[in-house]
Amino acid sequence: IVRPMPNLDSGAFGNDCFFVGTLDSSLRIFLAQRSDEWSACNVHACQYNCGDGGMEWTDWNDEYDYYYVLWEGMEECGTGDTVGMLLDLGEGTLTVYKNSRRLGVMKDGLAGSYCWCVTVRAYAEREAVAIRRA
Repeated sequence: IVRPMPNLDSGAFGNDCFFVGTLDSSLRIFLAQRSDEWSACNVHACQYNCGDGGMEWTDWNDEYDYYYVLWEGMEECGTGDTVGMLLDLGEGTLTVYKNSRRLGVMKDGLAGSYCWCVTVRAYAEREAVAIRRA
């Protein structure tokens, strides 16, 4: 998930638009998109890493505040696995599912507006992504 940035020209980044662990030049562009919807919560982007199941998140208010977290229930995923995520802003949580099985709450303390985003690595030739609203 990432903070909403409706005026962001994502095409300007080419194939290198990453929200977590971003470069300083991108950080300035992202912060220029700030709106009241972002709230006081310091989680500006949060992602699940299929390679090892870890969670990465960032706070763009600090110049380069990037966190990699091992969380209870984490599991890697591979080709053929289906990953589901439930963003519950009432509870402030992001829950991960793998092949319809609940792995657990990956991140809590979320507040404000978020958008779904996904990054597929170039070496993942046959991977497919779909974002569906439940």
